[in-house]
Amino acid sequence: MSFFGEIAKSFSPDLPSNLDDMNAHLEFILPKVVPYGEDLRETNFWIGKRWLEVRDEEGFHEAILHVFYEGGEYMLSIDGNLMKGTWKQLGEYNSLVLEISGKGELFDVRFMNRDFMVLTKHGDQGRKGQRKYFTMVHEPVAKHQGGYLDWRNVMEKLYNVWRENSISIWAWLFFLILIGAIVYAST
Repeated sequence: MSFFGEIAKSFSPDLPSNLDDMNAHLEFILPKVVPYGEDLRETNFWIGKRWLEVRDEEGFHEAILHVFYEGGEYMLSIDGNLMKGTWKQLGEYNSLVLEISGKGELFDVRFMNRDFMVLTKHGDQGRKGQRKYFTMVHEPVAKHQGGYLDWRNVMEKLYNVWRENSISIWAWLFFLILIGAIVYAST
C-alpha cells in the first residue's frame, strides 16, 4: 500500500464488525467504491487477466480462475481443470454474457477496476440460499504466503479502494483551506 494509502486508512473508519457475510460486506462497500470503477468497454482492466473467484461459503476451498480473452474466448479453471467457453458484452450495456458447456448466464457489472470485478446475475438473486454477488479479484492481489487471502481480507482490500481514493478529496480540501488561511493571514 502507498504512503497516502496508509494515511487514508488511518483517517478512514474501519469496516463495521456487524457485517456477517460477504453479501453484507459488499452492500456496505459497493456504494462507496462504485464512483472509482470502470466499465466493460475499458478492456485493459479485465481482458487477459487471471480472476480468482471469491466466496464466503463454508467448505469452499477450490481455486477457481476466470480468464477473458480478446475475441470472446473464456476459460474457467477449477483447481487447474480447464473448461472453455465464450463471453460477450450485451450491446452497449455494462453486462456480460458467459456461456460454458451450453449454458449461458447474464451478469451485470456492479464494480470493476484493475483489481476487482463484482458482478450480479441478472434477475432476483437475493433469495435465501442464493449468492447475490459474483466476486472476483485479480489473482496476484489475492496471493498470500503460498495461498490466497480469505474473503474477509479480500473485502478489506476492496474497502481500501474507497479509503485510498477518498484521501485525495480530503487532501484537496485541506490544501484549499491552507491556501485560504495563507491568503487571509497575508492580508
